[in-house]
Amino acid sequence: MPSPNPALSRKEREFIAREELILKHARRLLLEKGFQAWNMDQLAEAVEYSKGTLYQHFSSKEDLVLGVATQSLRQRADLFEQAATFQGRTRERCRAIGFACCEFAMAHPDYFHTDMMLKSSSFIEKASQERREAHAFEGMRCWRAVNTIIIEAMALGDLPKDRVTAEQATFALVSVTVGSHIMGQEPNLKVFAGIKDQMQAVRLNQDLICDGLGWKPLLHEHDYRAADLRILKEIFPSAAKWLKAA
Repeated sequence: MPSPNPALSRKEREFIAREELILKHARRLLLEKGFQAWNMDQLAEAVEYSKGTLYQHFSSKEDLVLGVATQSLRQRADLFEQAATFQGRTRERCRAIGFACCEFAMAHPDYFHTDMMLKSSSFIEKASQERREAHAFEGMRCWRAVNTIIIEAMALGDLPKDRVTAEQATFALVSVTVGSHIMGQEPNLKVFAGIKDQMQAVRLNQDLICDGLGWKPLLHEHDYRAADLRILKEIFPSAAKWLKAA
């Protein structure tokens, strides 16, 4: 949690701290029970505030859950922007964002299923405009981190620009990544596909999309292990917990 801004009044700092507490317990309830099996009364009891106080912060249960998801998405955007600072060829930098994807998924295994729920109009329409805009902003940060590298790759000639636009390429890579995280959590699908390591499967799918887009150097043309080891050392040392060198 970020440190309170000393320029804020005591009342404002208390409001922020209370909201963080509410979000913390809402996240716990989501993890333990899913979305349907808890209510605002239970959350009020957990945080030791009245239900009316909860509604001073969040307009609905959906608004609250969107706030939880936005917290997570902000962390994902932070990881993406951190990964984008990696010094290397454009595809190696994109590979660093692949590391960020897996780092995030390991820390927030529940996020992608929750995000699918958020996409339904019946859910998102019950959240406040302010929460929706905050969530969209963090999503934009993730998109921009990937899109910026793809634009650079096309400018340098690493990625052909006569096949698809930079935005179409970004959409393809993001779609396959999110879909891989979601489907990789389905036990039967993992058995059917022979997947033993979900993070490796996500990264392979990213590589297959990059190869399909013609992003040089192609996987069979270059040994990416050296880049992976640099990413591991320089950006994401904690990735050693899940990374298995090919």
